[in-house]
Amino acid sequence: MIVLAPLWKWVVAPVLVKLPDNINETSYYEGVLTLNVDPNSMQVLPPDMPVKIPLTITRKDVSAPEKSDGSVAVIKETAVAKGPGGKDFLAYTKYYALDRKTAKNVTSDQADVKNRTGYSITLGFFVNKDGTYPFWDDDTRTATNLEFVKTDTMDGFQYKGIPVIVWKGGGEAKTVTPPLGLPSKISGAQVKAIIPSLTTLNDTEMYPIDYIKRTTATVVVDQKAGTVVSLPAYQEEYFVDASALGQGKIKLATLNYHQTPASVKTQLDHAAKTYKLLDSVETYIPIGLLVIGLIELIIGLILYLRKKPA
Repeated sequence: MIVLAPLWKWVVAPVLVKLPDNINETSYYEGVLTLNVDPNSMQVLPPDMPVKIPLTITRKDVSAPEKSDGSVAVIKETAVAKGPGGKDFLAYTKYYALDRKTAKNVTSDQADVKNRTGYSITLGFFVNKDGTYPFWDDDTRTATNLEFVKTDTMDGFQYKGIPVIVWKGGGEAKTVTPPLGLPSKISGAQVKAIIPSLTTLNDTEMYPIDYIKRTTATVVVDQKAGTVVSLPAYQEEYFVDASALGQGKIKLATLNYHQTPASVKTQLDHAAKTYKLLDSVETYIPIGLLVIGLIELIIGLILYLRKKPA
Protein backbone atom coordinates (compact mmCIF):
# COMPACT_ATOMS: atom_id res chain seq x y z
CA MET A 1 0.00 0.00 0.00
CA ILE A 2 2.87 2.39 0.74
CA VAL A 3 4.14 1.81 -2.78
CA LEU A 4 0.64 2.37 -4.20
CA ALA A 5 0.29 5.85 -2.61
CA PRO A 6 2.84 7.68 -4.82
CA LEU A 7 1.85 5.47 -7.74
CA TRP A 8 -1.76 6.64 -7.34
CA LYS A 9 -0.84 10.32 -7.02
CA TRP A 10 1.58 10.53 -9.94
CA VAL A 11 0.28 7.82 -12.30
CA VAL A 12 -3.33 6.84 -11.60
CA ALA A 13 -4.77 10.22 -10.50
CA PRO A 14 -3.74 12.12 -13.67
CA VAL A 15 -5.48 9.44 -15.74
CA LEU A 16 -8.69 9.70 -13.69
CA VAL A 17 -8.73 13.53 -13.65
CA LYS A 18 -10.19 14.53 -16.99
CA LEU A 19 -13.12 16.45 -18.44
CA PRO A 20 -16.37 14.53 -17.90
CA ASP A 21 -19.46 14.22 -20.11
CA ASN A 22 -21.81 15.88 -17.62
CA ILE A 23 -20.82 19.54 -17.96
CA ASN A 24 -23.91 21.75 -17.73
CA GLU A 25 -23.20 25.36 -16.80
CA THR A 26 -25.26 28.53 -17.31
CA SER A 27 -23.75 32.00 -16.83
CA TYR A 28 -25.46 35.39 -16.84
CA TYR A 29 -24.01 38.76 -17.84
CA GLU A 30 -25.08 42.40 -18.09
CA GLY A 31 -23.61 45.01 -20.37
CA VAL A 32 -23.98 47.87 -22.80
CA LEU A 33 -23.30 48.00 -26.53
CA THR A 34 -22.27 51.50 -27.63
CA LEU A 35 -22.62 52.25 -31.34
CA ASN A 36 -20.50 55.01 -32.88
CA VAL A 37 -21.98 54.56 -36.37
CA ASP A 38 -25.44 53.96 -37.75
CA PRO A 39 -25.40 50.19 -38.52
CA ASN A 40 -27.68 50.67 -41.55
CA SER A 41 -26.10 53.63 -43.31
CA MET A 42 -22.62 53.21 -41.71
CA GLN A 43 -22.66 56.96 -41.14
CA VAL A 44 -20.50 58.09 -38.22
CA LEU A 45 -22.57 59.46 -35.35
CA PRO A 46 -21.62 62.71 -33.56
CA PRO A 47 -19.09 62.00 -30.77
CA ASP A 48 -21.52 63.14 -28.08
CA MET A 49 -24.45 61.17 -29.50
CA PRO A 50 -23.57 57.47 -29.55
CA VAL A 51 -26.37 54.93 -29.37
CA LYS A 52 -26.28 52.87 -26.16
CA ILE A 53 -28.11 49.54 -26.03
CA PRO A 54 -28.37 47.73 -22.66
CA LEU A 55 -27.96 43.97 -22.97
CA THR A 56 -28.55 40.89 -20.84
CA ILE A 57 -26.56 37.85 -21.95
CA THR A 58 -27.15 34.18 -21.15
CA ARG A 59 -24.47 31.62 -21.99
CA LYS A 60 -24.79 27.86 -21.64
CA ASP A 61 -22.00 25.29 -21.85
CA VAL A 62 -23.27 21.71 -22.10
CA SER A 63 -21.45 18.46 -22.84
CA ALA A 64 -22.16 16.86 -26.21
CA PRO A 65 -21.29 13.20 -25.52
CA GLU A 66 -22.65 12.11 -28.91
CA LYS A 67 -19.83 14.11 -30.53
CA SER A 68 -17.14 13.19 -27.95
CA ASP A 69 -14.81 10.22 -27.55
CA GLY A 70 -12.41 8.86 -24.95
CA SER A 71 -9.77 11.56 -25.47
CA VAL A 72 -11.82 14.54 -26.73
CA ALA A 73 -14.72 16.22 -24.93
CA VAL A 74 -17.01 18.30 -27.13
CA ILE A 75 -18.84 21.20 -25.46
CA LYS A 76 -21.85 22.88 -27.01
CA GLU A 77 -21.98 26.60 -26.21
CA THR A 78 -25.06 28.73 -26.87
CA ALA A 79 -25.36 32.42 -26.10
CA VAL A 80 -28.21 34.88 -26.46
CA ALA A 81 -27.95 38.64 -25.94
CA LYS A 82 -31.27 40.36 -25.37
CA GLY A 83 -31.85 44.08 -25.76
CA PRO A 84 -34.62 46.37 -24.50
CA GLY A 85 -37.99 44.66 -24.24
CA GLY A 86 -36.36 41.21 -24.15
CA LYS A 87 -35.80 41.23 -27.90
CA ASP A 88 -33.03 38.93 -29.17
CA PHE A 89 -30.14 41.10 -30.31
CA LEU A 90 -27.36 38.57 -30.99
CA ALA A 91 -27.23 34.78 -30.72
CA TYR A 92 -24.82 31.99 -31.59
CA THR A 93 -24.18 28.27 -31.15
CA LYS A 94 -20.64 26.87 -31.12
CA TYR A 95 -19.00 23.49 -30.53
CA TYR A 96 -15.62 23.36 -28.78
CA ALA A 97 -13.45 20.23 -28.91
CA LEU A 98 -11.19 19.94 -25.84
CA ASP A 99 -8.50 17.48 -24.82
CA ARG A 100 -10.00 15.65 -21.84
CA LYS A 101 -6.74 15.75 -19.83
CA THR A 102 -5.42 19.25 -20.58
CA ALA A 103 -8.69 21.04 -21.55
CA LYS A 104 -6.83 22.63 -24.48
CA ASN A 105 -8.57 23.14 -27.80
CA VAL A 106 -7.83 20.37 -30.29
CA THR A 107 -8.34 20.05 -34.03
CA SER A 108 -11.58 18.17 -34.58
CA ASP A 109 -14.27 17.80 -37.24
CA GLN A 110 -16.80 17.92 -34.40
CA ALA A 111 -15.99 21.56 -33.63
CA ASP A 112 -17.49 24.42 -35.64
CA VAL A 113 -13.99 25.96 -35.86
CA LYS A 114 -11.75 22.96 -36.49
CA ASN A 115 -8.30 24.43 -35.78
CA ARG A 116 -8.65 26.34 -32.51
CA THR A 117 -5.57 26.54 -30.28
CA GLY A 118 -5.00 27.49 -26.64
CA TYR A 119 -7.90 27.46 -24.18
CA SER A 120 -11.56 28.42 -24.48
CA ILE A 121 -14.02 27.04 -21.91
CA THR A 122 -11.63 26.28 -19.04
CA LEU A 123 -7.92 26.53 -18.25
CA GLY A 124 -7.74 22.88 -17.27
CA PHE A 125 -7.07 21.26 -13.92
CA PHE A 126 -4.56 22.56 -11.33
CA VAL A 127 -3.94 26.04 -12.76
CA ASN A 128 -0.45 27.37 -12.15
CA LYS A 129 0.01 31.13 -11.71
CA ASP A 130 3.39 30.78 -13.46
CA GLY A 131 1.92 28.82 -16.34
CA THR A 132 1.24 29.94 -19.90
CA TYR A 133 -2.41 30.13 -20.90
CA PRO A 134 -3.18 31.42 -24.41
CA PHE A 135 -6.90 32.25 -24.61
CA TRP A 136 -8.61 31.76 -27.97
CA ASP A 137 -10.76 34.34 -29.79
CA ASP A 138 -13.06 32.99 -32.52
CA ASP A 139 -13.58 36.40 -34.13
CA THR A 140 -9.90 36.92 -34.90
CA ARG A 141 -8.80 33.25 -34.94
CA THR A 142 -5.94 34.11 -32.59
CA ALA A 143 -4.88 33.12 -29.06
CA THR A 144 -3.20 35.61 -26.72
CA ASN A 145 -1.55 34.78 -23.40
CA LEU A 146 -3.31 35.67 -20.17
CA GLU A 147 -1.21 37.70 -17.73
CA PHE A 148 -1.14 36.78 -14.05
CA VAL A 149 -2.48 39.50 -11.72
CA LYS A 150 -2.89 37.91 -8.28
CA THR A 151 -4.17 34.99 -6.25
CA ASP A 152 -7.25 35.54 -4.12
CA THR A 153 -10.19 33.83 -2.41
CA MET A 154 -13.89 34.24 -3.18
CA ASP A 155 -17.16 33.10 -1.62
CA GLY A 156 -20.03 31.26 -3.27
CA PHE A 157 -23.49 30.89 -1.79
CA GLN A 158 -22.53 27.63 -0.07
CA TYR A 159 -18.73 27.37 -0.17
CA LYS A 160 -16.42 30.04 1.28
CA GLY A 161 -12.79 30.95 0.79
CA ILE A 162 -12.45 29.32 -2.64
CA PRO A 163 -8.91 29.93 -3.99
CA VAL A 164 -8.86 31.66 -7.37
CA ILE A 165 -6.37 33.27 -9.74
CA VAL A 166 -7.06 36.63 -11.40
CA TRP A 167 -5.76 37.10 -14.95
CA LYS A 168 -5.81 39.92 -17.47
CA GLY A 169 -5.93 39.32 -21.18
CA GLY A 170 -6.47 41.05 -24.45
CA GLY A 171 -5.25 41.68 -27.92
CA GLU A 172 -5.98 43.34 -31.23
CA ALA A 173 -6.32 41.75 -34.64
CA LYS A 174 -8.42 41.75 -37.80
CA THR A 175 -11.63 39.76 -37.60
CA VAL A 176 -12.14 36.79 -39.91
CA THR A 177 -15.81 37.60 -40.48
CA PRO A 178 -17.74 40.85 -39.98
CA PRO A 179 -18.65 41.39 -36.30
CA LEU A 180 -22.03 42.30 -34.79
CA GLY A 181 -23.91 41.45 -37.97
CA LEU A 182 -22.14 44.16 -39.95
CA PRO A 183 -21.73 43.78 -43.74
CA SER A 184 -18.62 42.46 -45.48
CA LYS A 185 -18.97 45.10 -48.20
CA ILE A 186 -20.47 48.57 -48.36
CA SER A 187 -21.26 50.93 -51.20
CA GLY A 188 -19.13 53.85 -52.24
CA ALA A 189 -21.82 56.16 -50.87
CA GLN A 190 -21.54 54.50 -47.45
CA VAL A 191 -17.74 54.75 -47.55
CA LYS A 192 -18.11 58.48 -48.21
CA ALA A 193 -20.44 58.73 -45.22
CA ILE A 194 -17.64 57.33 -43.05
CA ILE A 195 -14.77 59.14 -44.81
CA PRO A 196 -16.17 62.25 -46.56
CA SER A 197 -12.78 63.06 -48.13
CA LEU A 198 -13.01 60.07 -50.49
CA THR A 199 -14.99 61.90 -53.14
CA THR A 200 -13.75 59.85 -56.11
CA LEU A 201 -15.48 56.59 -55.16
CA ASN A 202 -18.36 55.28 -57.23
CA ASP A 203 -21.52 55.55 -55.10
CA THR A 204 -23.00 52.24 -56.29
CA GLU A 205 -19.86 50.10 -56.37
CA MET A 206 -19.40 47.72 -53.43
CA TYR A 207 -16.12 47.83 -51.49
CA PRO A 208 -14.82 45.18 -49.04
CA ILE A 209 -14.27 46.16 -45.42
CA ASP A 210 -11.62 44.98 -42.98
CA TYR A 211 -12.68 45.05 -39.33
CA ILE A 212 -10.43 45.13 -36.28
CA LYS A 213 -11.32 43.83 -32.84
CA ARG A 214 -9.58 44.91 -29.65
CA THR A 215 -10.27 42.94 -26.47
CA THR A 216 -9.47 43.83 -22.85
CA ALA A 217 -10.59 41.38 -20.17
CA THR A 218 -10.25 40.39 -16.54
CA VAL A 219 -10.75 36.66 -16.00
CA VAL A 220 -11.03 34.91 -12.63
CA VAL A 221 -10.36 31.16 -12.56
CA ASP A 222 -10.71 28.53 -9.84
CA GLN A 223 -7.19 27.31 -9.05
CA LYS A 224 -7.85 23.58 -8.97
CA ALA A 225 -10.78 22.97 -11.34
CA GLY A 226 -9.69 25.61 -13.87
CA THR A 227 -13.25 26.89 -14.23
CA VAL A 228 -13.74 30.50 -15.32
CA VAL A 229 -15.84 31.55 -12.32
CA SER A 230 -16.06 35.27 -13.03
CA LEU A 231 -15.69 37.86 -15.77
CA PRO A 232 -15.68 41.10 -13.73
CA ALA A 233 -14.81 43.22 -16.76
CA TYR A 234 -14.85 42.39 -20.46
CA GLN A 235 -14.55 44.92 -23.26
CA GLU A 236 -14.65 44.43 -27.01
CA GLU A 237 -13.97 47.38 -29.32
CA TYR A 238 -14.61 47.21 -33.06
CA PHE A 239 -13.05 49.37 -35.77
CA VAL A 240 -12.97 49.74 -39.54
CA ASP A 241 -9.40 49.36 -40.78
CA ALA A 242 -8.99 52.37 -43.04
CA SER A 243 -5.20 52.48 -42.83
CA ALA A 244 -4.87 51.75 -46.56
CA LEU A 245 -6.78 54.96 -47.15
CA GLY A 246 -4.61 56.94 -44.76
CA GLN A 247 -7.41 57.18 -42.18
CA GLY A 248 -6.16 54.74 -39.53
CA LYS A 249 -8.88 53.03 -37.47
CA ILE A 250 -12.45 54.29 -37.34
CA LYS A 251 -14.30 53.21 -34.23
CA LEU A 252 -17.61 51.45 -34.83
CA ALA A 253 -18.76 50.09 -31.49
CA THR A 254 -17.80 49.05 -27.96
CA LEU A 255 -19.28 46.17 -26.00
CA ASN A 256 -18.77 46.25 -22.23
CA TYR A 257 -20.17 43.49 -20.04
CA HIS A 258 -19.62 41.67 -16.75
CA GLN A 259 -20.91 38.55 -15.05
CA THR A 260 -23.72 39.12 -12.55
CA PRO A 261 -22.85 38.68 -8.84
CA ALA A 262 -25.38 35.85 -8.37
CA SER A 263 -23.99 34.02 -11.41
CA VAL A 264 -20.45 34.34 -10.03
CA LYS A 265 -21.46 32.81 -6.70
CA THR A 266 -23.23 29.94 -8.45
CA GLN A 267 -20.16 29.25 -10.60
CA LEU A 268 -17.96 29.32 -7.48
CA ASP A 269 -20.16 26.72 -5.77
CA HIS A 270 -20.03 24.46 -8.83
CA ALA A 271 -16.24 24.83 -9.01
CA ALA A 272 -15.89 24.08 -5.30
CA LYS A 273 -17.81 20.80 -5.72
CA THR A 274 -15.39 19.80 -8.47
CA TYR A 275 -12.54 21.00 -6.25
CA LYS A 276 -13.56 18.56 -3.51
CA LEU A 277 -13.80 15.67 -5.97
CA LEU A 278 -10.31 16.49 -7.21
CA ASP A 279 -9.06 16.60 -3.62
CA SER A 280 -10.37 13.09 -3.02
CA VAL A 281 -8.56 11.76 -6.10
CA GLU A 282 -5.39 13.84 -5.75
CA THR A 283 -4.90 13.91 -1.96
CA TYR A 284 -7.22 11.90 0.27
CA ILE A 285 -7.00 8.56 -1.55
CA PRO A 286 -3.15 8.62 -1.67
CA ILE A 287 -3.07 9.59 2.03
CA GLY A 288 -5.51 6.77 2.80
CA LEU A 289 -3.36 4.29 0.90
CA LEU A 290 -0.28 5.55 2.74
CA VAL A 291 -1.96 5.22 6.17
CA ILE A 292 -3.23 1.72 5.36
CA GLY A 293 0.23 0.82 4.13
CA LEU A 294 1.84 2.06 7.37
CA ILE A 295 -0.67 0.13 9.48
CA GLU A 296 0.04 -3.04 7.49
CA LEU A 297 3.78 -2.44 7.90
CA ILE A 298 3.46 -2.01 11.67
CA ILE A 299 1.26 -5.09 12.02
CA GLY A 300 3.68 -7.10 9.91
CA LEU A 301 6.60 -5.89 12.00
CA ILE A 302 4.83 -6.85 15.24
CA LEU A 303 4.00 -10.31 13.92
CA TYR A 304 7.58 -10.74 12.75
CA LEU A 305 8.99 -9.79 16.16
CA ARG A 306 6.60 -12.15 17.93
CA LYS A 307 7.66 -15.06 15.73
CA LYS A 308 11.36 -14.29 16.04
CA PRO A 309 13.02 -16.80 18.41
CA ALA A 310 14.37 -15.41 21.70
